[in-house]
Amino acid sequence: MKRVSLLLSASVILLLSACVSQKKFNATANELKQIKEQVAGLNAGSLNCEEEKKRTIARMDVLQQHLETLLEDSSKTHAAYDKVSAEFTALEADNERLLKEKNDWLASAGEKLKQWNDELQKKQIELDKKQSELENKELSINALTNDVKMRSQRLRELQSQINAKDSIMNALRRKIELALQGFDNSELTIERRNGKVYVSMSEKLLFASGSAEIDIKGKEALRKLADVLAKNPDIQITVEGHTDNAELRSPSYPRSNWDLSVLRSTTIIRVLTEGKIDPARITASGRGEYFPIADNKTKDGRAKNRRTEIILTPNLDEIQKLIDQQ
Repeated sequence: MKRVSLLLSASVILLLSACVSQKKFNATANELKQIKEQVAGLNAGSLNCEEEKKRTIARMDVLQQHLETLLEDSSKTHAAYDKVSAEFTALEADNERLLKEKNDWLASAGEKLKQWNDELQKKQIELDKKQSELENKELSINALTNDVKMRSQRLRELQSQINAKDSIMNALRRKIELALQGFDNSELTIERRNGKVYVSMSEKLLFASGSAEIDIKGKEALRKLADVLAKNPDIQITVEGHTDNAELRSPSYPRSNWDLSVLRSTTIIRVLTEGKIDPARITASGRGEYFPIADNKTKDGRAKNRRTEIILTPNLDEIQKLIDQQ
């Protein structure tokens, strides 16, 4: 009986200390309690129930073995629980670390996103500004292109007018050359300069030395020239007198080479206007000795300087209008 009590007590202690499920533990504890009650009943009722005692002891052995198995399973379960708990703790640590990394990354990404967004807005502002500048430049380019086209058109018109005037002046020169072909080249020359026709007549063709009276041969040349010019009413005429630098000494008019050059110009104009040339087309001027074409130190040079130049200029009003439009 003592042995049975010891076994029961040990079983109870083992059962209490084992990590088994509460349901199994309670069932085993209840069963032991019943056995104890049965043993007590047997001890009290009859000492001769040996067979029942043996069966009971055998049953207790089986229960003991079952309890040991439960204890072993409980130990394994506890070990597995410890392992799982350790893994869970490690997973929690990893989760906390990953969560911290995620939060750090999100914070960093948010800051970078804000920075990128700010930069994007700045770039967009710059892009809008450049787009506006580009549009303004395109408008300017279009306006400039149109202006260039208009200027090019006016330049073509101007060139056409110039070409037309050149043709007129070349034709005029040929007509004058034909009209004056009977005169010697030493007496007069005809040339084109700067878009104008210059008819240069020497002193010996027109005047006696120091005189403003035109001789017969000079008047013949001027009248032939006047016939050509009368047929070209758009041509402006400038009569420009020139002398050498030899001092003119006279008590009466003209008193100087300058006076003489102007007087000779007006005398020539009177001959030209005897025909049908409108006096409004003619300008008289005198440059005296101040515009020589040769050296006044030589006789030949002074003779070349004593001349009258009839400068024929085309009407440039249309050309001037085109130039003013540029």
